[in-house]
Amino acid sequence: MLVSGVIAGIAAGIAFGGDWRRLSTFTLHLWPLLVLGAALRLLGYVVPTSPLAVYFFGLLCIAVVAARNWRLPGAALISVGTFSNVVVVLLNSGMPYDVPVATAINALPPENGLHIPLGPSTIFPFLADIIPVGIVSGMYSVGDVLIAFGGFLIPFLWLQASPDEVASRHELRSTNFALFWLAQVISRFGDPITLIALTFVTYRSTGSALLTALAVVILTIPNALFSLFGGAIADAVGARRAMLWCDILRVGLIGAIPPLLGAGVPLAVVFLLVFLAGICGAIFNPARVSLVPALLTPDRLAAGNSLVYGSDRAVEIGGALAAGVLVATFGEGAFYADAMTFALAALLLSRVVVTEPSRPVTLRQVWDDGIDGLRFIRRTAAVWANTVFSLAAQLALPIVNGLTPVLIIRRFAGGDATAGAVMFGGAEAAIAFGAVLGSAFFPQYIARFRKGHLLIAGFALWGALAALIAISPDFTIALVLFGLLGAANVLFFVPTVTILQEATPAALRARVFGARIALTNLSWLPLVLISGLLGDAIGVHVLIAFAGLVTVATAMVAAFVPAIRDVP
Repeated sequence: MLVSGVIAGIAAGIAFGGDWRRLSTFTLHLWPLLVLGAALRLLGYVVPTSPLAVYFFGLLCIAVVAARNWRLPGAALISVGTFSNVVVVLLNSGMPYDVPVATAINALPPENGLHIPLGPSTIFPFLADIIPVGIVSGMYSVGDVLIAFGGFLIPFLWLQASPDEVASRHELRSTNFALFWLAQVISRFGDPITLIALTFVTYRSTGSALLTALAVVILTIPNALFSLFGGAIADAVGARRAMLWCDILRVGLIGAIPPLLGAGVPLAVVFLLVFLAGICGAIFNPARVSLVPALLTPDRLAAGNSLVYGSDRAVEIGGALAAGVLVATFGEGAFYADAMTFALAALLLSRVVVTEPSRPVTLRQVWDDGIDGLRFIRRTAAVWANTVFSLAAQLALPIVNGLTPVLIIRRFAGGDATAGAVMFGGAEAAIAFGAVLGSAFFPQYIARFRKGHLLIAGFALWGALAALIAISPDFTIALVLFGLLGAANVLFFVPTVTILQEATPAALRARVFGARIALTNLSWLPLVLISGLLGDAIGVHVLIAFAGLVTVATAMVAAFVPAIRDVP
């Protein structure tokens, strides 16, 4: 994993503008010990019957070298990851691996002196080889993941220019944007883990559907209630700084849940920690959108926003799939994985170089700044027109998103909830695939058209596709339509965000985006509550089709409004 990470780091470093000749200046303390450790690891690979001591001392040598060079970005991760492998090997007289999972993906290790089957007596099973990676038919540990990530960071950052040169490059293929993008992807990847782990813990502890639903609400309410003021906080302390501290706080808040559950604390305490982590998310989300213009030139904003949105959809699916495996394997221990994603994201954000002012944060100032974000939206013609149109056009989204699982179960799965769940997973994957494909394809053409035209076309296309899905006679056809729906999301999302970024001064950007996020979520909440009742009353497919047609009608009206249509 270390070698793979280093090779990937060198390749990515060069791809993002690094100079491979900087490798000649790389220095490493205790490098002979690293050579010895690598030789022992190679010996264990070539001679599988080597005694466990060969594997153990090979790992120990690598861990010691990484610890000695802890000042190198990524070396601390290698040290922690390798020492965790050393501990589990020492305590279990070998590295345990999950036999059923390894068999399922054809990743059974060769018979050697290192690997042993995972069993009830395994000590620290969460540090064993329990992470399946089917694409390479391999089983890896949490330590291996840290080692690979640390090995990636060392050459990737070493190949880059000085901080001043890095800060002056405002392009997609720059270290600054790469670190920001990777950090927010990793941070967002962990969000579904907390959602699924919290619902699992709640239902296991209470058996109550009401409390399980409350767990979901606790995760979603902060965005609706606190984004307005979260954006104001991000403006006050600086967007990058706000993202960094939000991730650091979430490491502690989410990482504290498993030991507290083990200590038998009331579930209300866990809900409180998750709610506080949700408030951190309400600060993080407007901050990350407002940081993009500081990292890119105006002509690259659309491409950057497209990349961020496409990766968002992809990691939502990947995070949900990973969450299912983690919760099934570790139970509440899955919260540790989420905490780790926040820690890795914070490490990356700490390397982003951007000049941002800061000022003291007071409750009065946060309130005033949040209200100022609303006032800016209202008094800026282009932003106000865009906001009103987007809110009206997006009223169908919570209806379609909330009722799609029911539509699939009733229309395509014949009422079979299990088959419907599988189909719904396929629909979500199709939407993510369409969004990723659209994010890769659309930026080449977005600059040729007015953003107002793209915004209207995107919503009109999305509404038409939603209506077609509602009346689709076959799931295969619906699956294609779901993919196109994901692409349509990109077509209206990217112009919307770019218009706001360009129209808002840097000093106000996070609070304006916080206000938009709050308005959107608050407008959705009533529809989420009543859509289920209306769906049962008039039919889910009828309601989804009607919602889609309302979006199409809204887009047609907007086509006659110059303040929306003619935005360049």
